This record gives sequence, C-alpha cells and structure tokens, in this order.
Amino acid sequence: MRATIVRWGGILIRPRATLAALGPGEGRFDWWLLAALFVLGSQIQHLSETVARYQVFRSFWLLVNGLAIALLTPLLVGLIVESIVGAARSRYRHLPLVALVLVATLANLLRQQGVVIPGPRYLPEILGTVWAAGLGVWIRKRVPPPVDVADDAAELAQTADDARGVTHD
Repeated sequence: MRATIVRWGGILIRPRATLAALGPGEGRFDWWLLAALFVLGSQIQHLSETVARYQVFRSFWLLVNGLAIALLTPLLVGLIVESIVGAARSRYRHLPLVALVLVATLANLLRQQGVVIPGPRYLPEILGTVWAAGLGVWIRKRVPPPVDVADDAAELAQTADDARGVTHD
C-alpha cells in the first residue's frame, strides 16, 4: 500500500526518479485501482443518481449504463496515454492516470463545498486528461525503451527470417 502511494505521488512530483525505481511487476493493477478511485472520487454523485433511478425503474441495465458512463473517462484517457507512451514502455502506461484522478477528485470535493469552478462541468476531466497526456509525452521522450524489447524485436526479426527457409515437404 505504501509503495503504491509513493509511486502515485512520485509520478506527479519526481517522475524521473519514480520511473527509474519502478520494479518489473510493479504497478500491474494501477489502472484498476485508479479507475476505482476516479469513480469514487469524482463520479459518486452520478452513481448515486443511477442507484436512485434503479430504485424507481428496477432496471438492471440502468446500473450497467451508469457504471459504464462513470468508467468511460478513465478508460478513454487510459487508451490515449497508452498510445502516447507506446508499447515499448508499456510498464509506465498507467501512472499518468494519477493526474486525472487527482484533478477530478479535487474538483469534486471543491464542488461539494460550494466552490463554483468556472467553465464547463467537465473542465477538471479535460485538465486531468491534458496533464496525463503531458506526462505520457514526457515518458515517451525521456525514458528510453527497455533493452529487452529491442532484443525481443531483433530476435523476432531473426525468427521471421529463419521461417522463410522452412518448408513442409
């Protein structure tokens, strides 16, 4: 738990050191945890309204629809960041989502305290997406692809060359 919090805070404060300290299997479940935190931190009112609609209409599909809409933002931002970071650096792909969760949750907490945030209602999600995409661009430019991926690509190319000479007589 402590390592997860350090990793998530580190990507926002000291990204270079955080990425350098990231172990091979570390952060496997980050997307799931960050998506759950996003839903609990910024979509709780939407989910409450969904449950209220379910109580009135007794339609299971209303619950499914409400959860799908709540998860749509982290899913789309995750895909954007993952495509920016690239396949060679896939172990870093979920960490930029911390920015989205932070901005959206803080904005939701401010709204609950009566603070009026200027702009459209979804402005915090837009700002979080921009910050996450910026972190993705930074990761792509500053973090070299792992050596193993380059070796795997060379090995795959050699295997493809060897496969051309194979006949099935």
